[in-house]
Amino acid sequence: MSYMQPRNTQWKEYIEYKIARNKFLKFIGLEIVTIEPGLIEAELIFNEHLEQQNGYLHGGVSSAICDIVSGFASYTMVEQDQQVFTVECKVSYYNPGIADKFYAKGWVDKVGKRFHFSAAEIFYLKNGEKVTVVKSTTTMAVIEAGVVAPKHT
Repeated sequence: MSYMQPRNTQWKEYIEYKIARNKFLKFIGLEIVTIEPGLIEAELIFNEHLEQQNGYLHGGVSSAICDIVSGFASYTMVEQDQQVFTVECKVSYYNPGIADKFYAKGWVDKVGKRFHFSAAEIFYLKNGEKVTVVKSTTTMAVIEAGVVAPKHT
């Protein structure tokens, strides 16, 4: 259960709209399973097109997933007609991603007027124990919709 209070009364519909528009998460097979104010949880079934040369979950995919879940967690905390963009992301790799299924969690640590500070982690379960693959911290800029026009429609 989330402890944050959304700034937009239509936050759930807004984040569902944003998630539906994200083509990359569909491409990699990331499924959003929990949406709460300041919190996003997702699951990923490992597929060979997600692996790097040694057969592990690719680091670029891992960092993208961290960006996705922390970004959408930040989107749950914006006012109507605001957007978020990643301005900084630090990713730390703890263990190789060697599992059939991965879990991702993104959350907002601090909500600000112009920046949200968020974090994420990806892990898998091995014999019932959590094995952390990646952790990240992210700074998201909060801007008014339309300030940055989409390049592609």
